[in-house]
Amino acid sequence: MHFTQAELSLIRAAKHKVKMAQRVRVAVIVLIILGIIADLFGLMATGLWLHEWKIFIAAGLVLLAVALPQFGHGPKYEELLSLLEHKSAQRP
Repeated sequence: MHFTQAELSLIRAAKHKVKMAQRVRVAVIVLIILGIIADLFGLMATGLWLHEWKIFIAAGLVLLAVALPQFGHGPKYEELLSLLEHKSAQRP
């Protein structure tokens, strides 16, 4: 398949967006692990880390990590899919 410069820049932007999403997902995992470690050291028992907030923060982090590729600059999934559909239709 041959791609135009605009299509190549779209693909590069998508790669950049995927790398950024992967970094954020790793950060989310680290934050959740740190929260578990904080529980082990008794921060929740001392009142410094409230149980209710921990649930909301963890749920929000997971939702952010899942939906991240659709946020921010760069192509959306639908744009990449339409590019591939267009290219596959041109192929004999």
